[in-house]
Amino acid sequence: MTTVRGKTKFAYGAVVAMAVTGIGVLPAHAAPTPAKAPQQQSAVSATGATTKAAAARSYTYLSFKINRKDTSNSRLSLVYVQVINPDKVRTYTVKTWRAGSGTGSTNSCLKNRGVLPSGDYKIRSFEAHKDGGPRGIHGLAWYVGEHRCKPGGTNRDALFVHSEMLPNGKQGRSEPYRWDGNSDYKSNGCIKLKPSDARDLAGYRSNYPHPGKLYVS
Repeated sequence: MTTVRGKTKFAYGAVVAMAVTGIGVLPAHAAPTPAKAPQQQSAVSATGATTKAAAARSYTYLSFKINRKDTSNSRLSLVYVQVINPDKVRTYTVKTWRAGSGTGSTNSCLKNRGVLPSGDYKIRSFEAHKDGGPRGIHGLAWYVGEHRCKPGGTNRDALFVHSEMLPNGKQGRSEPYRWDGNSDYKSNGCIKLKPSDARDLAGYRSNYPHPGKLYVS
């Protein structure tokens, strides 16, 4: 999936300040907001999970909420599901960023133009220095595979969460590797973040479980 446009400076790895909240960790700068998880995983084992074992089952996921009035002004959130013990689970929205998908159409069956199809995705891989070749996706990239817009409908493939940057994370001199502003939230269907927000999202990998799923609605 190629990008549309791009511009900002790359500065890897802002250190995330952390604060302990019960069991599990939350960033000091974040104001966690309770959120309802699309799916909740059981922390109960046959032998009875201890608090420590339950906490180890805590996880994160990404949630993309499409703004049907302006798909380039949608929202991507990192959500933390904190398993305190088998009977106590808390869900927090750690942070939300502006993100875009598609070139403006809400018809998810339009390949290379429509918004990302709604549904559940598995985050298949993460690359900090992706090199997608000429006019491909570079830099920070979360690969979410493919998805049909509806049963039997158009298969949207090569879908990522990404920004506009060079493989080393710096800004390029021209499109599609230079972030120029709001117009660069448009894409061929992938979810796009501005470079600083992509770095921010990637920074949470140091202190949270890596997100395994993406939920689009």
